[in-house]
Amino acid sequence: MAVIEATSENFDELVNSAEYVMVDFYGDHCGACVGTAPYYRDVADDMAFVKFLQVNTSVYRDLAKRFKIMGIPAFRYFHNGELVHKSVGGMDTEMIHAQLSRLLYHD
Repeated sequence: MAVIEATSENFDELVNSAEYVMVDFYGDHCGACVGTAPYYRDVADDMAFVKFLQVNTSVYRDLAKRFKIMGIPAFRYFHNGELVHKSVGGMDTEMIHAQLSRLLYHD
């Protein structure tokens, strides 16, 4: 599944439209964000049962403020529309899978 660019207007609808959602809060001029992006896209292509979203914090500052994004890349994980996990920092494929396991197997 492709990564979907979320906006202030469609964010809640997108998060609530799938059982599992991972959101990447990123910035265009963030080296770790740029480095993580290809791994994030690869995992999104492999895991059709998780919806993968991106939010550009330079454009959608309201969403960054709402989710208390203090550093990027930052990731938020939702199950049935409810925030269940948070992480921050650049990741590779293996790290993304490890974080997703927290989403998929949360209590």
